[in-house]
Amino acid sequence: MRLFFYYASHSLLNTIRKVMKTWVALILVFIVFGCLMGFVGSLFDKKKGSSEPDQTSIIELDEGEGPGEEISLEDAVSEQAAKSKFAAFMDEHDLTKEMIVDIAISAIFLLVLATNILNSQNSSKIFLPADVPMLFSSPMKPQSVLMFRLLCTLGSSLLVSLFMLFQLPNLTINAGLPMWGAVSLVIVYALILVFSTLVQVIFYTITSRFKTGTGNIKTFLAAVYGAIALGFLAFTVIGKLDVVDGLFAYFASPKTHWVPFWGWLRGISYNACIGNITMSLVYLGLFVAACAVLVLVIWKLKADFYEDAMFAAEHKAEVMEGMKRSQKGGVVTRDKARKGKIDREGFHYGSGANVFLYKAVFNRFRFAKLKVFSTTMIIYTIIAGVVSWFAKDYTGGDPFFIPAAVLGAMAFYRTMGDPIREDTSKDFFLLIPEKPHKKLMYSLLGCLCVTAIDLLLPIVVSAVMLKTNPATVIVWFLFILSVSFFATVVGTLISLSLPKDQAQTLSVVVQMIFFYFGLTPSAAAVIIGILTGHVIIAVAVGAVINIIIGFLVSLFLPLVIGRK
Repeated sequence: MRLFFYYASHSLLNTIRKVMKTWVALILVFIVFGCLMGFVGSLFDKKKGSSEPDQTSIIELDEGEGPGEEISLEDAVSEQAAKSKFAAFMDEHDLTKEMIVDIAISAIFLLVLATNILNSQNSSKIFLPADVPMLFSSPMKPQSVLMFRLLCTLGSSLLVSLFMLFQLPNLTINAGLPMWGAVSLVIVYALILVFSTLVQVIFYTITSRFKTGTGNIKTFLAAVYGAIALGFLAFTVIGKLDVVDGLFAYFASPKTHWVPFWGWLRGISYNACIGNITMSLVYLGLFVAACAVLVLVIWKLKADFYEDAMFAAEHKAEVMEGMKRSQKGGVVTRDKARKGKIDREGFHYGSGANVFLYKAVFNRFRFAKLKVFSTTMIIYTIIAGVVSWFAKDYTGGDPFFIPAAVLGAMAFYRTMGDPIREDTSKDFFLLIPEKPHKKLMYSLLGCLCVTAIDLLLPIVVSAVMLKTNPATVIVWFLFILSVSFFATVVGTLISLSLPKDQAQTLSVVVQMIFFYFGLTPSAAAVIIGILTGHVIIAVAVGAVINIIIGFLVSLFLPLVIGRK
């Protein structure tokens, strides 16, 4: 156990040292300085507000009932005008904010758990080449090495989730949650990550002992989640409930808070939101105690995945070596034969910097099914159709913003890494005799064109199903492209300026900080527009904000283009 903490602490310290040698240190200094100044300013505002009398109340007392009644009427009108469509939806289905929190935790729990269990079937996604010496030469148990590797991934997820702390004032002021209720959401999310990691260790330790154990994980997971879906369908049909009421009654019922792990996590935040701190702490204690039992179970399990770790490390080392050879123009061997359907007649479009634009569009149609439908487009279309079908019963106005928001989130996560890395990582990117900003511009245009092509069909499907005004569709389409542009630029800047093979955890944290602060202005504009009924104008303003911020960030790209 001491060796485990030794390796974990030294890995974290080395990662921090490497990142602090880059420009990230300066950014963190500015963030800390801004937080301190904001804290000091809030203290002065509080002191000033407590020392000065409320002028509005004095005027009302002096002038009698007339003005006071007028102010009350204005407040009532403004309050009625500011009532959100989401609040109307909650009133229609008799929902409370505690129920919203409950079902959100349930959805995150099921999603994260399924993702981690799926990852446990592939050892190459778990072990790294550096894990082999730890397994064979160190006195650590195999479970400790596995736990160390998974906790590194868990640590990166927990650090990324730190941006949720910035939402605490928003949750307490705008959402009306108590302080412990808002804090409990962050705690529950961290506990979900911890529990899913422990389950991943158990699944991999047990299934690795059998020949076809890891191969049956998908079947097992499909059976479990299929049973949950069938239970939900039977519950709604027998109870004669609509989809919304059925979802909350099935996945967010307070009666199921005593279900181990899933119910306990929901019970922590639910009771914290209603002010029952005692029960919230009881559920928290149960969850922590049960996780301790899981750790003991993992420690007692017989584990023998030395060969798996060795083969996985060798495979990953070969992949990394192939990537390095590819970047230098070398020959890369393939495990699978090339498909005969793919066009290989050669690429003869464009010249100079604009070759990157033509290449991106050419490859988009080259690898697509029937030369049109890419896998991304098909997934986008299916999800857009399902979301639009559920959103058509929305009575709070034009429901097109629902599938548009889902498509925007998917496009954001699709491009948040570094989609133009395929161009910037190659030596010929530097050798082409063009200015760096021109080559980057065409590479970004190629990425945006591919994103736009993949979004066309799902956007049209949603618009037809919801009978949306074409102007609204066009504005939302441009907004999603602006989000994709911003995410691409930020991902490229961080990828080019930070170390590649080290400090990946803190690099992701820096990237999320950029995304959070960069997208907050446009997100605020869109939310205000939805609440006030001026959706088209607000979405257009949000798109302009994203383009301006993305353009400002892109000005730094030529400065770091040579750092690969």
